[in-house]
Amino acid sequence: MAKLWIGVDIGKTHHHVAAVDGDGRLVYSRRVANDETALLTVMAEVSTHGRVVCWAVDVTTGLSALLLTLLWRRQVQVRYVSGTVAFHMAAAFAGENKTDARDAVVIAQTIRMRPDIPILEPSDRLLAELTVLTGYRADLVGQRVATLFRLQELLTGISPALERAVDLNMKAPMMILACWQTPAAIRHAGVDRITALLRRGHVKNAAQVAEAMVAAARQQTVTLPGQRAAAVVVGQMATEILAIEQRIAAVDDLIADQLDQHPLAPIIGSLPGMGNLLTAELLVHTAGMTEYDSPAKLAAHAGLAPVSRDSGTVSGNHRQPRRFHRRLRHIMWMAAFTAARECPTSRAYYERKRAEGKNHRQAILALARRRVDVLWALVRDRKTFIRPAPAIHAAA
Repeated sequence: MAKLWIGVDIGKTHHHVAAVDGDGRLVYSRRVANDETALLTVMAEVSTHGRVVCWAVDVTTGLSALLLTLLWRRQVQVRYVSGTVAFHMAAAFAGENKTDARDAVVIAQTIRMRPDIPILEPSDRLLAELTVLTGYRADLVGQRVATLFRLQELLTGISPALERAVDLNMKAPMMILACWQTPAAIRHAGVDRITALLRRGHVKNAAQVAEAMVAAARQQTVTLPGQRAAAVVVGQMATEILAIEQRIAAVDDLIADQLDQHPLAPIIGSLPGMGNLLTAELLVHTAGMTEYDSPAKLAAHAGLAPVSRDSGTVSGNHRQPRRFHRRLRHIMWMAAFTAARECPTSRAYYERKRAEGKNHRQAILALARRRVDVLWALVRDRKTFIRPAPAIHAAA
């Protein structure tokens, strides 16, 4: 019976399914709606053309969730052909047309010729929920950053002194700007009234923040062009940022609840620098630390291992990788950066690399690579990281 490789170009409302045999001949091609009945029909039709070796998709997000679930329930092997891989593989086939049908054929041909394409495994319930929560939190943070940037611009147009007076990343200034936006309004409110507002919001150093804002408001008596409209928008944006921060805090609580149920969370979280968010993202982007059979492969995927660049008689050259999981590298970088400040062992390793002549960035990357080995050993042995006891110096 002929062997078949199935490629699927994923879409929102429709997918395109293509099947090739062992000789690379196209034996099936069809556009199918993204609903259960249609997908089951295609699965049955494909099986009549031969024995299916595996399926492959180019998207692993919610667009392909229904298809992947149906395939995994039938214990079908599914591989992931990334958009970058499919783009480069397309050049190996005749023609320059870009259609869903051709993309599906390229995906099918790729898994037929390349057995190294990674296999997708079903996500368990906890990882699926952490994926949704961490993605939603990233969206909220992006929304907050964009809103804050625009608010800073508008506030500068109202009063540069107010914009400089306090850190707008803090809660207290947002509470004040949600109520009073112009120098005149802040002066009229006064220190006592603003302090009372901040204390009701459980803000530390409420009096100092109020005094700083009122002092900045007293530095400007003129009204700038467009101030009235800008004040209305600033007030709305400040209220919106406060609401976003509440939603982020609520999502953080949900992430913490999910981590309490994951067996690897206490192990990963014990490593210095790994807070709840980084632990959750690491579990999401490594499929629960199940995608790698060695720490070297995890380091390579995170872009922490150099790649060879030899040619002819020149050997031993290495360079930074260009194709790696950038979010995973960011997680490792942030954890190492935090650990270099808080953990004596990590700090000592960082200082040693600096003494060897590495700059700050290189030393942090070296520390991140070293921590991959430590993390791998902890997960393998199911042990938590034990911080070294502080040295006790004898009295002089």
